[in-house]
Amino acid sequence: MFCENCGYERIGAAAFCEGCGKPFGTPESPVGNVARDIADEPERAEVSINRTEPVSEVPSTETAPSVERMGNITVNGTDMQWMYEFSFWRNPAVLITTAKVLLISLLVPALFMFFITLGDGFGEAIGITGMILGYGIVLLAGLLAIAYPLVGFINGGKYFVLFKMDDKGVNHMQLDRQFKKAQALGFLTALIGLSGGNLSAGGAGIMAATKQSLYTSFRKVKSVKAVRSRNTIYVNESMTRNQIYVENEDFDFVLDHILKRCPKNVRVTGSK
Repeated sequence: MFCENCGYERIGAAAFCEGCGKPFGTPESPVGNVARDIADEPERAEVSINRTEPVSEVPSTETAPSVERMGNITVNGTDMQWMYEFSFWRNPAVLITTAKVLLISLLVPALFMFFITLGDGFGEAIGITGMILGYGIVLLAGLLAIAYPLVGFINGGKYFVLFKMDDKGVNHMQLDRQFKKAQALGFLTALIGLSGGNLSAGGAGIMAATKQSLYTSFRKVKSVKAVRSRNTIYVNESMTRNQIYVENEDFDFVLDHILKRCPKNVRVTGSK
């Protein structure tokens, strides 16, 4: 089956098109198909109706999956999926995360210079480190202030993310039409890092620009942070951090589902 809006092929029982985000329509019933065939081909229909031979019915062994809606979430057995419309202007989650990554990355060369110049005296080392941090923060903040609005305008102020979740984990997926636009933020992050002489930030930006989806296994989760004001649940493994966006009405349901499937010793912070 293909999407009527963009032509993207439907994968499995997906409720939303991964190409444009539009929901798939309900497949036409077999009864409707038979009725249309009779109307289009009356001669064939007359012959078929006048036949007296008995027609044996073969019972179907397939059971149709139970699909239901819970708020904005489509539930099909243990599989759940939903689309989140992320606003660049109302939700600062991406901006805050990017700023944190850049700030932490800036500390690496600053600490490196501190230990190198420590032999010239503690005061000298502190002064040079402070100067690096000061100039670096000003430079990164200026470039980020230009880059973030630019990426927001490129995406029309909105960003669509598809989430798929079951009992084992959750997948954060960028739609194809958004992926190429989202690369801009990753490359701009790389540009900011490299222009400030920060190779780790540059590398993080390049990685972000080439990643279309992020899967988190619940059994590997180390900590969960719920920020209701940003409609965001941070699900963190040892080396990766996944951001789960969910509407207010579905927030408690998704958070409860995640916490029940994470290890018992998982660290939970934020508004529950």
